[in-house]
Amino acid sequence: MAVKWWMLVLSALLVFFACLFIVVDGIRAAGIVESVRSVTLPWFGDTAARQSAVLAGVSLVLSNLISNVPYVLLARDWMGGFTVPEAQWLILALSSTFAGNLTLVGSVANLIVAELARDRAPVGFWAYLRVGLPVTLLTTLLGTAGILAYVAAGLVK
Repeated sequence: MAVKWWMLVLSALLVFFACLFIVVDGIRAAGIVESVRSVTLPWFGDTAARQSAVLAGVSLVLSNLISNVPYVLLARDWMGGFTVPEAQWLILALSSTFAGNLTLVGSVANLIVAELARDRAPVGFWAYLRVGLPVTLLTTLLGTAGILAYVAAGLVK
């Protein structure tokens, strides 16, 4: 039985994710997450609105630098220190998910689709960014505003 190309891709992805989680755990164990938190803590301020805006922005950037799954695994340690932790969990989920739409490398799923579509509909980094940037900023802004409306109404504590 011949090995199918998609089996090789799947195997490579599984190894990639296993290694990614090992690296993330090493980063946490080395204290890098706490160092980043202590440096960025003054940016967050002490209101839910400011914390939400900054967390959403940081999530968009870091989710694209290190990918959204490892970013969430690293950022989860910060949630207890926020004014309205439940709201910040929602902001983290929203912004790290939407961050995957920002760039072609923002999500492993984007890379998989781009690779599979390469021969039929090639998409480059800049072409993707021209659409991904406004879509990501708009959806993140609207989603963050929606969550803050729930906070203001007392529906998220």
